[in-house]
Amino acid sequence: MRKLLSSLINSSWFFNSLLFINFFGTIYGFYWYESQFAVTPLYFWPFVANSPLSVLYIFIVLILFKQRKRSAFWEGLAYFGLIKHGLWTVVIVTVNHLAGNIYPENFLLWFGHAGMALQAVLFWYYFGLPLSLFQAAAISGWYIFNDYLDYVVGIHPYVDPVVSIVMIRNMAVSFTAVLSALYLFTALRRKNSK
Repeated sequence: MRKLLSSLINSSWFFNSLLFINFFGTIYGFYWYESQFAVTPLYFWPFVANSPLSVLYIFIVLILFKQRKRSAFWEGLAYFGLIKHGLWTVVIVTVNHLAGNIYPENFLLWFGHAGMALQAVLFWYYFGLPLSLFQAAAISGWYIFNDYLDYVVGIHPYVDPVVSIVMIRNMAVSFTAVLSALYLFTALRRKNSK
């Protein structure tokens, strides 16, 4: 598995394809939130487009990789968001599909968000994630704060009424809790191994 990943990641066509996909995924993602931006106060805008922001973070990571640089903070921010929002959207779209709400764009959303999560898992597996305890806590705090804004303040992404707000909130908070625990555990283990 690692050998296959190495040949892919070190292949210029694959790497440039990822840059292209994530760049245009970010643009399309922000466009998709256009109607929500229109009714959301400007000061909440940095917290509205959850998935496109995560894709923007991984785009930044890829640009750094291209320059032979790494940033554990940007990688951590990207992987957390890609996994959380990627899986969250896959579940929401699947529930809608099973309820009979079948739209062509949902297939694009499903595969695009599954790809987000897969990209993060593969990069995390291949490159590791050398977070300090402070970085792990800061990244977890960012996503906890984002859940607060989404489900207490109420700026969560628009969802079809077939999916209850309680379900989407509980799922988002669960993903945040699991990923926060993984990040903190990984950072602690790294600190203790020094």
